[in-house]
Amino acid sequence: MNRPMESRNQEMLVTYTAGELDVETASAFEGHLAGCPACRSVAAEQSAVWNALNAWEAPAISPDFNRRVYRRIENEARFSWWERLTRALRPMPLRQALPLAAAAGLLLMAGLLLRHPNNITPAQPRAETVRAETVRAEQVESTLDDLELLRQFTPASSAENGHSDAM
Repeated sequence: MNRPMESRNQEMLVTYTAGELDVETASAFEGHLAGCPACRSVAAEQSAVWNALNAWEAPAISPDFNRRVYRRIENEARFSWWERLTRALRPMPLRQALPLAAAAGLLLMAGLLLRHPNNITPAQPRAETVRAETVRAEQVESTLDDLELLRQFTPASSAENGHSDAM
């Protein structure tokens, strides 16, 4: 028989511990459990889970549970969609004050920026960036000078001299 933990057939192990395997498969699986400590350990743990679930009893529902549920449903139906939407914000005055405080802060910052626009200076580029841009500009200029020099030596001028590849 395939080992359930190695063959990834864990459903068989769960089905066995739930007591839902047919008699023939269950007896073959029990034979495997006798010789496999890994599967036996997992089966024992799974059996403990099933036993705990079987021993658990749900708490009793109060006698007036249905009446309270229906009353809450009726109360919810009385409110308009807008009241239901904004009701979460009502009990907490802090929730109402936060957007107002944020808006006031933004207006204050905008006023300060408009009143003193010269105090705000853009970030200065790093010296490394300036040096790199200067080096690139010098490289481009040097390359353009070299191209201009090469244009002076056109194939027509080398043919006039009689030197096609001479140096």
